[in-house]
Amino acid sequence: MARGPLLLDAAMGTRLVERGLQLTEDDPALWNLARPEVVAEIHRRDIEAGAQVLLTNTFGANRKWLSRFGRAADFTAINRQAVELAQLEAGPTGFVVGSIGPIAADEPGAYRDQAEILVDAGVDGLIFETHRLDQAVIALERVAPALSVPLLISLFAWPEPTDEAVHRLADLGASAVGLNCVVGMKSARQIAESLRRATMLPLIVKPSAGFPGEAMASPESFALEAAALLALAPVMVGGCCGSSESHVVALRAAWYHQGASGSRTDDCR
Repeated sequence: MARGPLLLDAAMGTRLVERGLQLTEDDPALWNLARPEVVAEIHRRDIEAGAQVLLTNTFGANRKWLSRFGRAADFTAINRQAVELAQLEAGPTGFVVGSIGPIAADEPGAYRDQAEILVDAGVDGLIFETHRLDQAVIALERVAPALSVPLLISLFAWPEPTDEAVHRLADLGASAVGLNCVVGMKSARQIAESLRRATMLPLIVKPSAGFPGEAMASPESFALEAAALLALAPVMVGGCCGSSESHVVALRAAWYHQGASGSRTDDCR
């Protein structure tokens, strides 16, 4: 993974909702084919804001979930299109990481199916987002023996103490560990500090800025807490639900004020 700090992107799903996505009858991944220009625009805004890593719009793009919308047959096309859209906007200096959400325990082989499609399409790594520990273990058991790309594990809740969980994931092949969907950068930073005490693996910190109907963290307050994360490097920081390119802009400003930098030339293999 990258030696220096890296800026991740902001939320995809909540920004698609702002642009008309109806979650009761649609899914963000379906917009890779139905509204590719909108997905591309969001990626572009993040890159222009300073993001160095784009996550593909494939969180729910496994066959079983797509079948709920009658779109399982489009599994390959949806995942490949997502990678292409992200790569075009990331350009030669950005990283593209394939996003995989939790998959039902009775479909463990689906992890490898989606991972192989994303890797074949050219992602620089894979991130298993918003997982429980047991789900992350299954994902690594299925994927790590078959693929050689970096495997990032991001849990929405970490068991206490964190040491045993971190070591288990590392032993199974995790290249980086961290968290997403935790509300608030302050809470996320506290968890990240606990993880750093347990491991020197790169950390992922991608908290939510808030949810609809709740008070949202301003980009400035979000970034202020994130500045302290530089002390935990190597670290990758971005935003989950409720965040936008404005949060990426603020993160970049806070980090560069502290003298942080990162680029595609860092070793991500």
